[in-house]
Amino acid sequence: MELRKDKTHFEMKKKLVVFHPAIAPYRIDFFNSLNKEFDASFYFEFEDPLEQSFNKEKMRRRLAFMPMFLQPGFCDVKNLRLDVWKILSLSRFDVVLISEYNLLGLLVLLHKWLFRRQVKIYTICDDNVDMAKSVGIIKKLTRFILLNFIDGIILADRKAFDWYREHLFYKAKYLYFPIIQPDEDFRKSLERALPRSRQILKESLLQDKKVILFVGRLVKVKNISLLLDCYAQISLKMKNVVLIVVGEGNLEDELRRQAKELHISDSVFFVGKKEGEELMAFYNLGAIFVLPSIYEPFGAVVNEALLAGCYTLCSSCAGASSLIQEYENGNCFSVDNPEDLVARLQYALSVVEPLTEELMLKENSMVLSYEEQYRRLTYELLKD
Repeated sequence: MELRKDKTHFEMKKKLVVFHPAIAPYRIDFFNSLNKEFDASFYFEFEDPLEQSFNKEKMRRRLAFMPMFLQPGFCDVKNLRLDVWKILSLSRFDVVLISEYNLLGLLVLLHKWLFRRQVKIYTICDDNVDMAKSVGIIKKLTRFILLNFIDGIILADRKAFDWYREHLFYKAKYLYFPIIQPDEDFRKSLERALPRSRQILKESLLQDKKVILFVGRLVKVKNISLLLDCYAQISLKMKNVVLIVVGEGNLEDELRRQAKELHISDSVFFVGKKEGEELMAFYNLGAIFVLPSIYEPFGAVVNEALLAGCYTLCSSCAGASSLIQEYENGNCFSVDNPEDLVARLQYALSVVEPLTEELMLKENSMVLSYEEQYRRLTYELLKD
């Protein structure tokens, strides 16, 4: 264990090991915070998230810890990572943090039963409430086993957290920690990107425009075709609106064709995938952010948009809808009712301001503080 200096004395940091699928930008701050709080080790199953890739070099520069990677799954079974036993046997960890409900979690639990019963095990689950209700038989069985014998589960969706407490009466403690980032660091990144935002504003002739923004993969579950259809209805009546689509994916050509068929190509900008300062620059330009997904466990981009001060319209399917306070920082809408999104867009456009050459940071619209949520979580993890 490492020594941690308190105001009046030294104490031993608890040892933590994290087994997680992959490093993603929206998890880095959380992992860095854990590394500071604990004597921590981090092991990942994959170098990239399964559904998307990020700039590894940029991400590595943000890490305050040295990432390590597990051996491939035994017999090509994805989560059957037998080397977790070796890792758990070489050091006496106090807390083990796993992800979801799978074979890796069962291996960790079996090691606890056989060798070290006092270790605490927590799992992170990003499921939204609909996913929590509709799990398949194998996942339901694994969930039943784990939640009866591990110490707790960390849920990202407030509605899922409430549903667990009302319907799953197991031994595990239910904790809530949404996928959010520290306010101060993100806001500083937005501020550093302001010169680039002003440059884009000037080059793209966005002065006096109200920008609707989407950030994400251009794939079917993101439901961008709905956004284009609804935007087309709006843009026929309002000439000072534009839609900026940030991202890449296999539907890009199809979406461009749809925009052309709807006669909105002149005011819809597909700018490709953006990361780092370039992404921050577009968040600065967005007055309204829309996440129209038909399937979304959480939706980390909602937190980013709110931190950037965008009035945010979020699909009720997304776990991040719990970050929305109706008519204060945004609205939720039903993806099954296009008129609902049209009405929300019309309202949002009536309360946001157009861009000016003197572009400044918008006010932070997040209703939750990362620091407060993290403090509550680690209070539970550090309990004896």
